[in-house]
Amino acid sequence: MKFDSRGKLWLGSLLVIGLVACGGTEEPTPAPEPSEAAETLAPDPGGPALPQPERASAPLVDAAEVETDPVTIFGLQTPIYGVGQEPDWEIVFEEGWLVFDRPGLPLVEVPLPDLPAESNGVIEFAAGSMQVTLTQNACEGPGGSLEVQIGYEDVTYVGCGGEFEPDAIQAESVSWEMLILDSQLAINSCLQSASGKRLVRALYPREEGIVGMILIDEIGRFEECGANSESGEISFFDPVTSDQAEIWLEGPAIFAHSELSPACQSASPQQDIAIGNGFGVLHPAGCRA
Repeated sequence: MKFDSRGKLWLGSLLVIGLVACGGTEEPTPAPEPSEAAETLAPDPGGPALPQPERASAPLVDAAEVETDPVTIFGLQTPIYGVGQEPDWEIVFEEGWLVFDRPGLPLVEVPLPDLPAESNGVIEFAAGSMQVTLTQNACEGPGGSLEVQIGYEDVTYVGCGGEFEPDAIQAESVSWEMLILDSQLAINSCLQSASGKRLVRALYPREEGIVGMILIDEIGRFEECGANSESGEISFFDPVTSDQAEIWLEGPAIFAHSELSPACQSASPQQDIAIGNGFGVLHPAGCRA
């Protein structure tokens, strides 16, 4: 069957009328503008704000407000270090600051106040929320002769203090103490072969009859020397890096030969061990040339 143009127009009109009757031409609700949709979907901002993490070290005042001149305490000049155990802790009296460190807990950093005059060898003062008591010549543990008591958050921390950094004052057993007397010839040969005075930083057996040792000079450079324990004959003598020397080091112990080593100020004099009849001194807690 054929339709002319009038037939097509008539049929189209019928379709339009039918759609209107069924509601088919109703326009859809327009989508909200992006800004309106964002407002509709945004979560309710009400409720308490989430706590933000604090800095590990949060000074109570601006550093520019703190006097940073060196401070002298019982003849010791800052920085002065204190250490304690059970639990382990460290404290540093710096120029202008007092820094208290307890493993696993936030670092406490407060300005160092003007210190009161000592009374019968005791200085007591408050620094922020810490109560500090320093007692002269009252400590015999590692760290020095200054007894340090810190009262903080209902806990009293007791330790010893001095001018040495914590890494240099941790007391440890010295596994090579007994090798020193049996290795006097080897030690003498190695120290005499050095270009200047050296300290013995470690001592250990090598191949049969050979004693190895790490030597350190006054500016911290390392050398490894090996010599025969019976004849003193040198087997090797080489400069080594700090990483290479580290393999042989056990704790901070240092042996100072009475003639062939530089003068070494003890980190903990009460732990020093005299070796032989004037052969030298072993410093189990370390020393500084």
